[in-house]
Amino acid sequence: MLKTSFKGTIVVVEGVTDRRLYGKFFDDDGVEVVIAHSKDNVRSAVNEVYNSRGCREIIGIIDADLDYVFNKKRNPPVFLTDTRDNETLMLKSTALEDVLYEYGDKDAVGRFTDAYGSIRDAILDSCFPLGLLMYVSDKEGLGLCFRDLDYELFIDKRTLRCDIRRMIDEVKNNTCAPTKDAKSIRMSLERELREERDPWSVCRGHDAMSIMAIGLRNIFGAYNSRYMRECELSGAFRLAYDKEDMVKTKLYRDTDVWCSERKMRLWSFT
Repeated sequence: MLKTSFKGTIVVVEGVTDRRLYGKFFDDDGVEVVIAHSKDNVRSAVNEVYNSRGCREIIGIIDADLDYVFNKKRNPPVFLTDTRDNETLMLKSTALEDVLYEYGDKDAVGRFTDAYGSIRDAILDSCFPLGLLMYVSDKEGLGLCFRDLDYELFIDKRTLRCDIRRMIDEVKNNTCAPTKDAKSIRMSLERELREERDPWSVCRGHDAMSIMAIGLRNIFGAYNSRYMRECELSGAFRLAYDKEDMVKTKLYRDTDVWCSERKMRLWSFT
């Protein structure tokens, strides 16, 4: 129905935070963003409009989730984030330094990095086992629940290191009728941890933001981050993420080429 009154490019995204991030870079007059409320809805809506109804002025942008780990391919006009999701896309960018400049305490940041390495690497190391456990759950059909986890039960408030045993216990306790005991889950996870995997394809942005918020509240944050929550931190990253960060991504390059070849308007700075 939108195409009857709008002649530009329709971009279908998963949720409101995707619109907030990508929308600030789109051509205001030539692009309309539609929220589909799930990854499957984006794929099915774009497929229906593009293939069944013959409307070519449409693309979809979805989180990669674990697609790279499972070697799943997605074809245009549906495009994947470079990393697992848009929050890790931002974490990988210079937005992290801007957020730390605003919310971090310079001396505390220095002490932490001297002791444990870069904050970016510390966050990745911390959320990697949890992201990989999600892969194990999907791969083995364990049905583990990763919503509403209490990260402070398994993330060290001094080092940000993840206690894997406590993490598994928290996930297991958060799951209704888990199909495996904690020892069996740990053995499966430890097998996967021995494999070489790209942390940017494994680590989930929600976990990364929650863990960084713990760091800001307890280790390297300034006074204005004392009560920082994951949702507020994600918003700060979206504000800090700029066009110089966006143009470095494969997502930008692929969508820009696709739309340019078809004379479709998309990015405001193309």
